[in-house]
Amino acid sequence: MIPLQSLALLATVAGYGDPVDGFPSAEERALVFWTNAARVAPEAFTNDYRAGGCSLNDFSVDEETAKPPLYIDLALTEAARFHSEDMRDNGCFQHDSCDGTDTWERVDRFYKDSNTGVGENIAYGSADARYTVMSMWMCSHSGHRANIMSGDFNEMGGGVAGTFMTQDFAGGELSEGAPPVRVAAEYGDAVYADWGDNDAPASLTLNVEGEVSDFVLYEGEAEQGVYYTAIDDIPECAAWRVEWATEAGASGAFPATGGFRMGDCEEDYDADGGFSPIGGGDSDNDPLRATQLLCGTNVSAGWGALVVAGVLSLRRRRR
Repeated sequence: MIPLQSLALLATVAGYGDPVDGFPSAEERALVFWTNAARVAPEAFTNDYRAGGCSLNDFSVDEETAKPPLYIDLALTEAARFHSEDMRDNGCFQHDSCDGTDTWERVDRFYKDSNTGVGENIAYGSADARYTVMSMWMCSHSGHRANIMSGDFNEMGGGVAGTFMTQDFAGGELSEGAPPVRVAAEYGDAVYADWGDNDAPASLTLNVEGEVSDFVLYEGEAEQGVYYTAIDDIPECAAWRVEWATEAGASGAFPATGGFRMGDCEEDYDADGGFSPIGGGDSDNDPLRATQLLCGTNVSAGWGALVVAGVLSLRRRRR
């Protein structure tokens, strides 16, 4: 049964990026990060597209145009994870819940604030967030890439349950300010962070138990791009956070309070410290699985279209 009270209500007492009762997980942060990497630098991942059987020639002009990175929304994260777990546990692969609950009714039970409607992508078959975003959804002609690259959306939640992944997108009112770092995630032997501001960062650093290292631009533009810093010697168990400052004089961290854990940590979750476990993909592992499925759907704020694998088309009014 879908809970009537969303955990996202607890976000009012947490800072931006702070995990609330395990939302989002490390894998879900990685899913948001690679989504934002595609948005800020769609022309940069041609090798990933080639691995998925497509190229920039398949993109529309709008899909080739860089967009600002999306903010994490906890309510959308809950909606997305609920759906991924439902598909994994109950043996369905579809946008409606396995018990038949309508897609938008499900999302509405978690997420109440949309000015532009919501969109959803689902996928099955890869546990690697980068591969799922870049080589599966971005290579789809059935609305998945359009959802990722839509300028109408400003926030998303990623839900990961094994090899089931869900993206829920929306264009809503931001309740936790507009920090330049939308998300940071561990991936392979590095930590990645996105950046969206009028200027390049005045400073952007990774703090691991007091040891500070600078991020360098990975793809995109300095003022709207994705950054990374390699981790040469991962400690046995350490807390980390991304610290930033803008040219305009603002400063902060992701997560806003506490930090995340990296290394071999026994604790699953420390609510008081704001820590969540490290996880996510390993770039040295082959993400390609025997079965890979994906499906995208989108509904506008007024009338819109629901598309399932390019076969079924329905019209629904957003409530």
